[in-house]
Amino acid sequence: MKWQGNKSKHLKKILPEFPTEYNTYIEPFVGSGSVFLKLKPTKWIINDINNDNINIWRLVKNDPNYIKTEFYKFKRHFLKKNNEEKKCYCRKKTDELNTMINSKQKTILFMLMSYCAYLGNILIRKKYYFQGLEMRVYIDNRCFFLERSYFENIMIISKFLNSTKGKIYNHDYKKITGMSKKGDFIYLDPPYVEDHDYGFKYNKNENLNNKFINELKQECDKLTKKKVKWLMTQADNTKIRQIFSKYTIKTYHVYRKGSNSVKSELIIKNF
Repeated sequence: MKWQGNKSKHLKKILPEFPTEYNTYIEPFVGSGSVFLKLKPTKWIINDINNDNINIWRLVKNDPNYIKTEFYKFKRHFLKKNNEEKKCYCRKKTDELNTMINSKQKTILFMLMSYCAYLGNILIRKKYYFQGLEMRVYIDNRCFFLERSYFENIMIISKFLNSTKGKIYNHDYKKITGMSKKGDFIYLDPPYVEDHDYGFKYNKNENLNNKFINELKQECDKLTKKKVKWLMTQADNTKIRQIFSKYTIKTYHVYRKGSNSVKSELIIKNF
């Protein structure tokens, strides 16, 4: 899925820092799950407080053929439109998300609009809004999410989710970390606490303030006392370095498409 903070391009830098042995793999901020799907643990718990996100995971697990059917319906009329028609259509359909109740139809619409939107951003300042077309859609009329390879991948992921021992939750992350036991491993990839406001949000009521980061630190301390291994990826700034100073901190560099720049990020861990 298209999701802000996707770690698919960072795997070579993050995964070597993971422990080689653990019981249950737990990811409280699963997002697009690029790390989770690369690891393919046999026993797992994934969670995200974003309801739209978890509805996608559950739909992939329980009814992947529905995704294929609905995406192909969309393909038949969408690709025929010119760019202005595409943008107007997406803006209208994205606005409908603001009043839709939870359903498979809403999940499909959320997925499609996220793929069509520039950088995948459709939640702007607590409201679903479509700003502009994804560049590949705009320039080349290319929609990889409407091609056969995409649906083949969906089926592979669905099979994995159903053939391993795992649970999918839609809770506050603290409830999930509280489920952990000695010997488990938790990968934390929370929304980054940075020095500016991006405008877009992961969640409608998200507040990345001092309370959020202090509570995150407290949860990490609790996990350490329980002898649960954890590793977190986070923004590189003075505040984060100070709060987590007693833990191992490593720096790595990433390219950010939105700002067309290279930034340093942090790996923080208790082992």
